Amino acid sequence: MKAGIMSVGGLDVVGGVFTVPRLGVPTAMLRLALPPNEVPRFSAGDAVSVVLELDGVQSQWAMTCVRVGRDVGAWRALVVGGAGRTARGLEPKYYHQATAGLVFSDACREAGETPQVGDGLDIQLARWTRPRMACWEALEALRRWLGPRYAWRALPGGQLWMGLEKPTSYPRENDLDWSEDDPATARVEFRLTPDLLPGHLLSGSLVEEVRHVIGPRPRTEVVLGPWSG
Repeated sequence: MKAGIMSVGGLDVVGGVFTVPRLGVPTAMLRLALPPNEVPRFSAGDAVSVVLELDGVQSQWAMTCVRVGRDVGAWRALVVGGAGRTARGLEPKYYHQATAGLVFSDACREAGETPQVGDGLDIQLARWTRPRMACWEALEALRRWLGPRYAWRALPGGQLWMGLEKPTSYPRENDLDWSEDDPATARVEFRLTPDLLPGHLLSGSLVEEVRHVIGPRPRTEVVLGPWSG
């Protein structure tokens, strides 16, 4: 594997999978390029920067370390997007004549995440009851109520975003090698493509999930879904 293709908290990664969904938060389980007798510079709960770079194309993500430790003689880290707090439980709350943006923002802030309100969240909710539930469950319940054209996910900058999905074509689509694909499962595979994100369009299909696989054969695996603009 090419050295320096991925790093977390300033440490090179020698193996792992970085999964970025269109709905939800990214997660990465990574093996660090660190001798067993040395200690990582970060601990569980710390904010870390995750960087992917290949041939001058880079993506950088603000994430949080959830777990780090030695396993089978190697240091491994589990990191998640944003502040890593979407699993936190929220207390019940009742709204009357509130916007969807307020309901979304409250859930994020109460969990300790940073909200970014997208287009289409100015809809007024006559009544909305949030039972005791995890933050991600509250966000998903709101998204389902808003409809299938809405999404929520963690952005590279670490914010949680919700709004109308407005996909744009991936700007470097002509550079991609489409030789590895499986039309039966709507999955395609490319050489590692750091800047490909969920919400992009590829040949008119919506990118639902991106998985960057780091190892002897670095690659990006993509799950595609239908889209009619």
